[in-house]
Amino acid sequence: MRKEFGQVIKALRTRKGLAQQDLADALEVDKGNISKYESGKQGMTFDRLEVLAHTLDTPLSELFSMAETGNIETAPEIKGTVPLISWVQAGHWNDVIDNLHPGEGERIHTTYRVRKHTYALRVRGDSMEPKFPEGAILIVEPDESPEPGAFVIVRHNGGEATFKQLVVEGNAMYLKPLNPRYPIMEVKPDAVFCGVVKRVEMDV
Repeated sequence: MRKEFGQVIKALRTRKGLAQQDLADALEVDKGNISKYESGKQGMTFDRLEVLAHTLDTPLSELFSMAETGNIETAPEIKGTVPLISWVQAGHWNDVIDNLHPGEGERIHTTYRVRKHTYALRVRGDSMEPKFPEGAILIVEPDESPEPGAFVIVRHNGGEATFKQLVVEGNAMYLKPLNPRYPIMEVKPDAVFCGVVKRVEMDV
């Protein structure tokens, strides 16, 4: 599959407008190595594979998938990366996001066009199944006001955040789980909206 993987590298490099020298600089190899990678004449070490995926803005699993299927042209366009934060951090996102240093923590590739404060969360539990299974990655936009029906991240009582659908009835707002086994909760006066879920990136 080395030849097919090389074709993927070349196609995505070209799509991003990168010259072979640009990719060589990112991988810290000679330009000639890039030609060998793309022609399938040379393999790549795992540490360089990780750098390659980051440079091409494409998850490593997606690179291998495209090589296996040959389905390069229909691959989703990765539009950015966002930090994967904890649910406790999400409850205080305005203090956390601006203080994250480049390269700190895990980052998630996404097809959502990210903004300055966009972040990611990993779904815990089954309260939002079946639409949002445990382990799925939520791409959250905190710089957007929630509308009725939106899926939101909300903090109650100063604690960690929760994930539910916003429902408005008259002057009252509620947080609705999709799993009927869980109760609907009223939005309390001290609630803080920490973001609107814009996309789900399945972690497979």
